[in-house]
Amino acid sequence: MTKSAPAVVRATQVLDYLAARPVQPLSITEIAEAIGVNPASTLAILQALTDAGYLERHPRHKTYSIGPALLIGGHAARARFGTAVVADREVVELADHFNALATMAMIIGDDVAIISSSGRSATGVGYPVGSRVRLAAPAGIIFMAWADDSTVRQWLENAGAFVSESRWERVSAMFARVRANGFYVARQSTRVDQFYSLSGGGARRSAEDRREADQRTLDVMVDMMCEPVDLTEPCRIGFLGVPVMSDDGDVAAVLGTLGPSELMDSAAVAEAAIRLSHSADHIRAVTRG
Repeated sequence: MTKSAPAVVRATQVLDYLAARPVQPLSITEIAEAIGVNPASTLAILQALTDAGYLERHPRHKTYSIGPALLIGGHAARARFGTAVVADREVVELADHFNALATMAMIIGDDVAIISSSGRSATGVGYPVGSRVRLAAPAGIIFMAWADDSTVRQWLENAGAFVSESRWERVSAMFARVRANGFYVARQSTRVDQFYSLSGGGARRSAEDRREADQRTLDVMVDMMCEPVDLTEPCRIGFLGVPVMSDDGDVAAVLGTLGPSELMDSAAVAEAAIRLSHSADHIRAVTRG
């Protein structure tokens, strides 16, 4: 297998990191720390990207932000992937409907990436377009619910989760519920918010940093995601999501709402899931799967 060119990998990390922060100019030091490269090497990458127009450098503050050349690539990508154009309209409507944060995510490389986002959750958590989380448990549950067993095991192992027989049975039962219901729901949790705020951000953390930050909560969260949510009494919902299916029967994207302002019971969740599913069906119909 051909090895990736390190400079190219670093350049994509820089672009991913800044694209997730389109209105936040960053210094060389901040970017270097984010991608785990020394400032001298980072400077060379930044200069090359700036010369090509993919980044802009502020002459006085000496900070960097995304450049106009990305407009061309972005326009071409949106023409190629019609899903994004339709998703933007649906996501805005969902954010208004639920008075919450609405997002659409796709798998890009080894990450779950936000391709459309609107609104804000009741807890103040936000995931702008370009935010990424590594495709490892518990991120990407709905994608994995329709995946084969080997992919699911790899998903668990990517996070360092020990896949015991009992844990596998609970994960399998949880995915069966997601497929039967057509949606996944989770209660609001400060622990979950903190996990994703540490995990996201466009640039991948080092393996050591990830272990230190994630392993403290990973086992608890993997077990939390497997437990059915008790909706007999109204509660605060942290995430409710549905799949956007492809013609091949795979999950092409996930449409979700995070932190609806209203407390929800089982009937309210079922109604909200139907509303999300209508949007997912519309996206699939317009883009022909």
